[in-house]
Amino acid sequence: MTGKTILLFEAKSGSGSEGQRRTLGPDDIFGAGRDIVWRASGGVSAGSVHWNGRASIASFPHTESLVVVAGRLVLHSGGSTFDLTSGDSVVIGCGEGITAEAEKGTRWIFCATTAATLSTQGVVAIDRQVALAPSPPPPAQFVEGDTPQCSHFRAFTDEAVGFRAGVWATTPHVRLSRPHPVHELMYILEGQADVTDGDGTKTSVEAGDAIFVGRGTVNRLSIHGNLKKIFAIVEGLQT
Repeated sequence: MTGKTILLFEAKSGSGSEGQRRTLGPDDIFGAGRDIVWRASGGVSAGSVHWNGRASIASFPHTESLVVVAGRLVLHSGGSTFDLTSGDSVVIGCGEGITAEAEKGTRWIFCATTAATLSTQGVVAIDRQVALAPSPPPPAQFVEGDTPQCSHFRAFTDEAVGFRAGVWATTPHVRLSRPHPVHELMYILEGQADVTDGDGTKTSVEAGDAIFVGRGTVNRLSIHGNLKKIFAIVEGLQT
């Protein structure tokens, strides 16, 4: 698969890529405000949701990782309440019962999969300030210059559908051009980076911006200063 880096949300302008207004299925309670910017076989999709009001569902029909970029979203699930404003993130697990409330002007970016799973992990918050543990750097053959120091925390894992989400951080480095190995949503918490696709198109991101990169998209990554991001990864199907 080939593709391009997609700027899902730019904090400076408050805008992002336009998508197609459609649901992820008949039981998608956010479907009336969902814009799908990217989708692939295996039920993987990414985009944004503009939604307000109140809705409940006994069994959430898919797995969705989201980051609020405007307004306020409140989720009630399993006796817990998740009060989310700009920069806050959760994963809603497939099969979870939730009640959602959002004020007018609320918007979030998402990565989701409709693939079937036996996992019932509920709603999992992704803490931006969580302590991170050391993690492997990019393979040496794809690093220009010194090897970076990387760290991460995985908040949500569903191996049945290859879905993982959490926080990742790194010191400055250049990762040489290569195909992206997974479908990945990235929301920048700290730092700046340039992502240059195989055709030379450059996307620059900083804190508050979000991008999506599909599996197989060829790009080069230049990270300026220390960088921290929220990530949601879906392995999906090989195409």
